Formats: sequence, structure tokens, C-alpha cells
Amino acid sequence: MIASVERGELWTVNLLNVVPSSVLSIQLLTNNIVVSLFAFCAGILFGLGTFYIVGLNGFMLGGVFAFTAQHGLAQRLFEFIVAHGIVEVACMVLAGAAGVSLGEALVRPAGASRTAAFSRAARRAGKLLVPIGLLLAGCGFIEGFVSPDPDVPLWARLVIGVGYFGIMIALLRGGFPGRHRHHGLRPIRT
Repeated sequence: MIASVERGELWTVNLLNVVPSSVLSIQLLTNNIVVSLFAFCAGILFGLGTFYIVGLNGFMLGGVFAFTAQHGLAQRLFEFIVAHGIVEVACMVLAGAAGVSLGEALVRPAGASRTAAFSRAARRAGKLLVPIGLLLAGCGFIEGFVSPDPDVPLWARLVIGVGYFGIMIALLRGGFPGRHRHHGLRPIRT
């Protein structure tokens, strides 16, 4: 990847020549779900593991953007990432927030035993993992079929990315038809 960027090409350009979109999509969504689950589960280390996972992923993304910017490719990387990346990063942060709530329950059990506080936090935060998994499956689909396709213009990628973010907000707030607004996911408190 480094050599291709130094030649002035993104490694994403020929991605579909190596792997079919369907296989790429499954690989990406599986990786994203595993990383998000790990960010959640690492909260058991008093929240420090979660900060490490989310921080490391943030540094890696920033490092890749800095490296591609040095070679004049940051705009092309943005074009690749924008359709799926907005929701993908948001899901990672949400999984991290849920993991931190586990750590907070261990650090500050709020009048209950640590076991009871942790159990309560895990039940509440665990409810967030299902919609995160569904959203990341959508991100994998977009990343496998839309992001590497050079025929999809930037404006369409932006519409997909921002539109999918709107769907994420509606899903997490419970704003879809047939659901009452007050039944959306509530803030996690321990």
C-alpha cells in the first residue's frame, strides 16, 4: 500500500480486480463488527481498553490521511471513504461509548455492588450492539459495492454517506414508522 501511494495511486483503485464486491463486503463488515465488539468488550478493563481501541483506530485513520495528503491523494481517499465512513466511524464511537459505560459501572457502581452495576450496564449497553451490527453490515455493503466503484461520482457518495447517517440517527432514536418516538434507545446510565 505504501509503495502504491508513493507512486501516486491509492491501493483502493484496483480493489475490485483482486476481490469480488460480495467477498470484499463480507470481509469488511465482519472486520468492522469484530472491532466494534472488541471496543465494547474492552470496557471491562475499566474503560481503558475501549479508549485504547478507539484511539488506536482514530490514529490509524489520521495517519493514513496524513500519509496520503503528503502524496496529494487525500481527496481521493476522502472520496473512497465518505459513503461508508461517516456511519462506520460513528458506530465505532458508539460501541466505544457503550464499552466505557461498562468500565464506569466498575469504577463507580452507584450504590450497588460492582457485579450488579456491571450487569445492569451490560444489559443496557448491549441493546446498542444490535443496531450497531446492522448499521455496520450496511457499511460493509456500501464499502464493498459503492466505495471502490470509480463510476460513482462524489456527489452520490456524499448523498449516500449523509443519508445513511440520517438513517442511523433515526434508527437509534426510534423514529421509523410504526414505532413510538419515546421507545428509541435511551442514553446509557449506570
